[in-house]
Amino acid sequence: MSGDESGSAPSHPLAAVSPRMRVILLWSGIAVLLVLAFVASVGAVQRAFYSPAGFATSYVQSLASHDVRAALAMPGANPTPASLSKQGLPSRPSHELLRPDVLPRLTGIRVVGDDLLASGDHLVEVAALSDGHPVTAKFTVRQAGSVLGFLPLWEFAKTPLTVAHVQVQHADTFTIAGHTLEPRAAQKQPADAFSVSADYLMFAPSDYTLGHSSRYLTTTPVTFAAAAGQRVQVAVDAQPDTAFVSVVQKQLHDFLDDCAKQQVLQPAGCPFGAVIDDRVQGLPAWSIAQYPDVRIQAGETGWVVPRAAGAAHLSVTVQSLFDGSVSQRETDEPFVLSVSKITLRENGGIDLVMAE
Repeated sequence: MSGDESGSAPSHPLAAVSPRMRVILLWSGIAVLLVLAFVASVGAVQRAFYSPAGFATSYVQSLASHDVRAALAMPGANPTPASLSKQGLPSRPSHELLRPDVLPRLTGIRVVGDDLLASGDHLVEVAALSDGHPVTAKFTVRQAGSVLGFLPLWEFAKTPLTVAHVQVQHADTFTIAGHTLEPRAAQKQPADAFSVSADYLMFAPSDYTLGHSSRYLTTTPVTFAAAAGQRVQVAVDAQPDTAFVSVVQKQLHDFLDDCAKQQVLQPAGCPFGAVIDDRVQGLPAWSIAQYPDVRIQAGETGWVVPRAAGAAHLSVTVQSLFDGSVSQRETDEPFVLSVSKITLRENGGIDLVMAE
């Protein structure tokens, strides 16, 4: 074996390349990697911030942070009366519920759909958990220009807000997230209206719970899901509580007891009385044998008590016109009563209007 063969080693592919060429190749490789990284980062930025899905996600994330100002500042988010009318929505709803302390806790935000519509708009569906309960919202998003000619900008083609038409039946306020609101103040209605209603702008996606609580009325809480760009009907039905029934019952009992104090056969302004053909000796004495069962119901213009049956006991001495005999008459005289209207005063008092 020769000396050249025993001492030789495989040469490196760049061994024959000049040092200058090696530097050029090295920097060329780095440049290619930088370009690829730039393209990848642009794609990631475009998907995150310059896509319909990214735009809608950013909006919901602002709601999750309770940053109402940022959410409403996004293009197309804060509607005008004209844009609401164009969508077939009430043009002047109240903005009173566009506040951070009404928003629920939003977590698990994710895009579950991005459909291209025939108009060129995108319908982006975002899902989340609202205080642990699944909710979704579909946002209509359209392109509104670009940055640097290739990064598209987006806006809401339709308002992402919900218009909640809240009707409070048999009361004039409702509660939400610890706040008490008066629909009559939001939209003018008669001062004596038995039921009131108003339209409120609210954020979606979210679940909201409405109720009512006052001295004599209560309701089963109503939970509804906000629907972006739609009007949602919500009814809060206030009903008498046990305290209301007790107070009305006491007033009716007092009224009947006062009637029973009248020592005449026909107590004035009272639902009971008696007609006796014989001669009455002394003064008649009344007592209530059976008080009516009080049931409070909603009438057309206020609370009412429908016809209820009772009985008053009459004790009186009579002398027969036929034979002159004297006897003690003890009878239960049935009667019915009803209340045509119950008015709840602001100071907590209750006024009853007896039906004739």
